[in-house]
Amino acid sequence: MSDWFFMLGEPLELAERGQVRGYLRGLGVLDELPVESVGDWEGARRVIDDPEWDRRWWDAEQAERQSLQQRAGAALGQGAVLRTLSETLERAGEAIHGAAAVASTRRGPADAALIRAAAGAASEALYLSELARLAGAGAQHPFAVKQALFAGGHWPLGIVNARFYVF
Repeated sequence: MSDWFFMLGEPLELAERGQVRGYLRGLGVLDELPVESVGDWEGARRVIDDPEWDRRWWDAEQAERQSLQQRAGAALGQGAVLRTLSETLERAGEAIHGAAAVASTRRGPADAALIRAAAGAASEALYLSELARLAGAGAQHPFAVKQALFAGGHWPLGIVNARFYVF
């Protein structure tokens, strides 16, 4: 997890843009949206605070999350699923927050609230990726792809004004 947030502010490579498109396509959200890189923490704040922030991808994630919870729960039992997800986040939580704080120093400064938002988004991506794995989904599942974007150093921020932004 040491690479999480390391590439914040760096332009997306062609392969990373492909990952974003695969993630959006897998969620059933418009995958033909332009993908834009965000260059700094203040730009990331503007995107996540923008009143034109488009909920479609978030709503699609939540629907997929519910589906995966049902599948994983049916296969393994809800208790086992919750224990595994909790253990995953316990092991990773401090490291993720630390990586966000280090990235803020490198690309910052960012305030504590924005660092917590970044760490929270990465933790959520890890949680969803693990949930997909528990439900039997493969490496091409959109949650696995999103986690790979974070693990590769970027933070997917969302859709604003018909563009998908990644820090």
